[in-house]
Amino acid sequence: MGLLGVLVLNYTFASNCVIKNFRLDLIREAIKILLDNPDLSNREIARQIGVSETTIRYWKNNPIWTEERQKLINERAELMELNKAEQRRKYKENLEKQRQHLEILMEQIYANSMRAINISNKVYANCLLMDDALEACAMAIKAGAHIQAKVAIQGGLAYIAILNHLHQFNILIDYFEGLEEEED
Repeated sequence: MGLLGVLVLNYTFASNCVIKNFRLDLIREAIKILLDNPDLSNREIARQIGVSETTIRYWKNNPIWTEERQKLINERAELMELNKAEQRRKYKENLEKQRQHLEILMEQIYANSMRAINISNKVYANCLLMDDALEACAMAIKAGAHIQAKVAIQGGLAYIAILNHLHQFNILIDYFEGLEEEED
């Protein structure tokens, strides 16, 4: 056996020793926790399964973590049976209903925001016609122009957030339609 053969054997032996030192049950548990709660810190994961934060970091930097994570993801996908056409269809229908509800909500938010803008604009326009600035400010405050303007701004922000959600729904719906076309 040449030098290369010895090196390969030593590497394999060393790798097997390192793998045997891993507690696959704990690694899998840590991965499950992280998959269910992606915002958890290494420290919190370590606390939940009874290991050190350093151990979690070590595991994450090892190929075993990636392999086990992928295995768990595959197992979950199989359990959820997302590949069935009927479930995809129901999921797509649910997405479309949610999209419709968001579109209705978006129209209502738009109408309320425009109403608030019109109210505040009318108040501010009347205030501009006044000669006394203090009286104009007092009138604007009493009329609630600043509150209406704030409502309009918040409505605009909500409108933008809904547009973002609608975009995400459209991406998912297009994806499921593409899957249906592949099946046909």
